Amino acid sequence: MVLNMAQTWHQSRPGEVRNDCGGCLSHSQKPTDFNLTAAAKPTYVPFDLTRRTPLLTTKKNDQSGKQWDINDETGLRYVTGAFNVEYHRDIKPILQRSCVACHGGKAEEPAGGLVLDDESRQPGQNPPGTYRALVHPKDTKSMRYTWPFQSRNRYLTWRIFGRRTDGFPEKIAPGTESDHAGHLARGGLPFSPSKGSIMPPVDAVKSGKVAPLTDEDRRMIVRWIDLGCPIDHDFDAKNPDRRGNGWMLDDQRPTLTLTYPQAGANKLLTRIVVGMYDYGTGLDMESFQVTADFPIANMAAGTNLAKQGRSKADGVFEFVLPARAPVMTKGTLTVSVCDRQGNTTRIVRTFSVGP
Repeated sequence: MVLNMAQTWHQSRPGEVRNDCGGCLSHSQKPTDFNLTAAAKPTYVPFDLTRRTPLLTTKKNDQSGKQWDINDETGLRYVTGAFNVEYHRDIKPILQRSCVACHGGKAEEPAGGLVLDDESRQPGQNPPGTYRALVHPKDTKSMRYTWPFQSRNRYLTWRIFGRRTDGFPEKIAPGTESDHAGHLARGGLPFSPSKGSIMPPVDAVKSGKVAPLTDEDRRMIVRWIDLGCPIDHDFDAKNPDRRGNGWMLDDQRPTLTLTYPQAGANKLLTRIVVGMYDYGTGLDMESFQVTADFPIANMAAGTNLAKQGRSKADGVFEFVLPARAPVMTKGTLTVSVCDRQGNTTRIVRTFSVGP
């Protein structure tokens, strides 16, 4: 579970300076000696997050073959590319399989008064009733089951694990209460101690009424909360793989770099080197274009040179030019590529070649 989640972007552009980081990064405590950390060991290999995402799991599902905790109970599994969790695709199926039998709207008295198969939508609101009940309580007196970005201190998490997971005891020590009920309050709503058994109830699982939550089910719910309880308002149940224009939309342009020629003066022009990558939907290589406003070898100006390049490394392409490259006071090279979502990155490089 995420210990602390930054809920806003932190960035500085060239020429800017950020002066309000002292709250967390103050000098009130002795810093950690990097030489004493696991990351400083010669055997530590950094994760390449551009290729796959490492996820904590049980030792049974471990794919790393390494020991990650002192009792060797934790495993690591990998998923290709970015790992996203969304309500309709990932959370709703878990609720239907392991929760709706007791929390169904057709029951005379749904357990705890919580209905987890409510698909109704209020006028002007897109989220279904179940999502609203979990994330957006109707008033301050209603139970808030989840708090986006904060799975450790939410009631839903406590119920599926059968215990508090926020580090606080069931009973707060006298003198530390922040509300009349003796609970630690957050955002005007108190933490309520976890009551009852783990969810789904053991008896309901034994009787075959519901399927148990697996370790991966619980982690999926936790990851969903820590990602901010994402929901795709453009979700199409008849076509669940469709990305649409909702949460699952890839709105990031590909990364594109033109190493050679450099902007400005170049003594020689013997090659063109391009690097590119896309983390979301992946590159659409059919869209890759490299054009020059001057002739190269036997190809006229404006010819797409993309097919003439050769792969030098993963995502790196080189175009070898004739030994006698032209001397130019001004030339323009345009390189562009799209991802499979349709986002385009384009570089227009103006340069000269020769003395």
